[in-house]
Amino acid sequence: QADICHAYQIMKKGGLKDENIIVFMYNDIAHNPENPRPGVIINHPQGGDVYAGVPKDYTGKEVNVKNFFAVLLGNKTAVSGGSGKVVDSGPNDHIFVFYSDHGGPGVLGMPTYPYLYGDDLVDVLKKKHAAGTYKSLVRHRSLVYFCSAWCAA
Repeated sequence: QADICHAYQIMKKGGLKDENIIVFMYNDIAHNPENPRPGVIINHPQGGDVYAGVPKDYTGKEVNVKNFFAVLLGNKTAVSGGSGKVVDSGPNDHIFVFYSDHGGPGVLGMPTYPYLYGDDLVDVLKKKHAAGTYKSLVRHRSLVYFCSAWCAA
């Protein structure tokens, strides 16, 4: 989750607006009783707070495959809970997806079952491409949840 928060801070510093950033994170670290700095998340030992100001569009059980795919496809009616924000992109938009988790070959972890399988993700991306709703898509996978941003070309 620290990596997701850090990615959000980088995107904000780069000029992206909150309306173009969607954050999925389980959100169980900042206010965890075992966190020595309540309300703060750092992503390296001497790091500053990367949690402050991060919108929490989808948290807890809302962080699931169904919502992830609905958000990517821009399908507001298929989203359950959360902010309801979806990727509302057009043919000239560039989409960046940062997914941070503990997965394995062909599978990306989710905090709840079912997991996100590579073949299913490819099918969703093909569907989005066929709909002509983006110009380019950049994916980055690292080691805890999902962040998507889109911006006009």
